[in-house]
Amino acid sequence: MPDPRLAAQLDFLLTCDRLKAVQRTTRLHDGSRFENSAEHSWHLALMALTLAEYAPAGTDMEQVMRLLLVHDLVEIGAGDLHFDAAAKALNQQHAAEAQAAAQLFALLPEAQAAEFTALWQEFEARHTPEARFARALDALQPMLLTWGQTADGAGGLGCTETFPELTVQRVLELKRSALAEFPQLWQAAEQLLREAERAGVIKP
Repeated sequence: MPDPRLAAQLDFLLTCDRLKAVQRTTRLHDGSRFENSAEHSWHLALMALTLAEYAPAGTDMEQVMRLLLVHDLVEIGAGDLHFDAAAKALNQQHAAEAQAAAQLFALLPEAQAAEFTALWQEFEARHTPEARFARALDALQPMLLTWGQTADGAGGLGCTETFPELTVQRVLELKRSALAEFPQLWQAAEQLLREAERAGVIKP
């Protein structure tokens, strides 16, 4: 049998496997099914590794990846919330996520529990450059999956049935606070929407 510390860590890791069963409202790039939250977190960590050059100078990219790997673990207990939910539902979700964070991270040894809690709180507060860059990637990723196209023209521009009420203006309003601080990422988001508008899959 492993020692108590290792046993607690393994219990935490097995519990975190449940994130693979949390369905999000964004489809995979090929449109075949909805993404789960574990896939989302992995993709965001890969985005951080790939797009590090667009972060402000001095940004700790290892910390960004830590934030991205931890930020959605609370959805194991709280589930995912549609980004356009009503304010009351959003407040309820925040309370549910805080409770889920306390329960999940309590599985870890005390010092690690505090470390993981601090990572989740840093992402939520968005007061650090690392948290703001992580949040920008989190805002861009669903747009990339939904409206992006690969160089060979595969995927994207077809997954509009989930949010048919969205318009270009509405999406830009929703994403501005997270992305506008990072000019290249904001430009990429605007370009995705312009291409989607030209393709007729989102209204102006």
